[in-house]
Amino acid sequence: MEYEQLPAEWGSPDQVKQAVVEQVLFQAFNPFSALNKPTSTAKNDVMTYTVKQGDTMSDIAYRYGLSLRQLVELNRMVNPNLLGIGMKIVLQKDEITHSVRSGENLDYIARRYNVSKEMILEKNPLVRLMSDNLYIGQTITIPIADQRSLTAKELQQKRNNVMTASRKANRSRMMEWPVKDATITSGFGNRWGRLHKGLDMWNENEGQTPIHAAKEGVVVEAGDNLGGYGYIVILDHGDGLQTYYAHMRKILVNPGQQVDQGEMLGYMGRTGDSTGYHLHFEVREDNVPMNPLRYLNR
Repeated sequence: MEYEQLPAEWGSPDQVKQAVVEQVLFQAFNPFSALNKPTSTAKNDVMTYTVKQGDTMSDIAYRYGLSLRQLVELNRMVNPNLLGIGMKIVLQKDEITHSVRSGENLDYIARRYNVSKEMILEKNPLVRLMSDNLYIGQTITIPIADQRSLTAKELQQKRNNVMTASRKANRSRMMEWPVKDATITSGFGNRWGRLHKGLDMWNENEGQTPIHAAKEGVVVEAGDNLGGYGYIVILDHGDGLQTYYAHMRKILVNPGQQVDQGEMLGYMGRTGDSTGYHLHFEVREDNVPMNPLRYLNR
């Protein structure tokens, strides 16, 4: 590998390469290295919103022209459904951090955050030197375009464009009920001291009740590989959206199969950690459980 000319204070190319190797080994063997470290940000570089009664993360993201994923990452939230009135939500920073995942490269990361690869390289000198050797878990600083430099007209136009795209995306996310004539026996939210990640649906026909795809997608899981879920089907609908169909008695689809909305996936069951016949149905965005009632046609 060839290296560009380095500033003198960086040391020789071999020293820089050694520093990168040491960083990789530190993150691999230090159990605390994955913990998020607090970062100091000037007060003027952060814009926040105070949560009010009835707010959700999806609503706040839509209102300010952000995607749900961006808002969750900006606030490093484990569960975006657990909001409290008065909580401060970060809407904008000058920069955020990204942890490299398997299969990612610099081009993918630049596209994901809608910034140029050159801007990322400028913020991350070590990445600039070894951009073809990203490793899983590596932390990269992502510069965020400063919206305050835009004119009021440009900023409003940008928000309008994002909101128009968001409305189209929201329409495309609407789903049909996976169980016809369903009775909801347990809702989404806190249950028995922990988060119940979906809806439990019951039908009087119990084991003979067909389970249908809430939305067209690809089967990414079909079996009993997720412990307490019992026999489960997971559909991927693209753009980070997935649906889970758990505790089934019988599965009629296979991994990799393309299914249409309303297509039969199997039958209601009571497999796994289940107290009786029902379907446990989840909707996840970027692997974050969301309230299914926000997606189901009423």
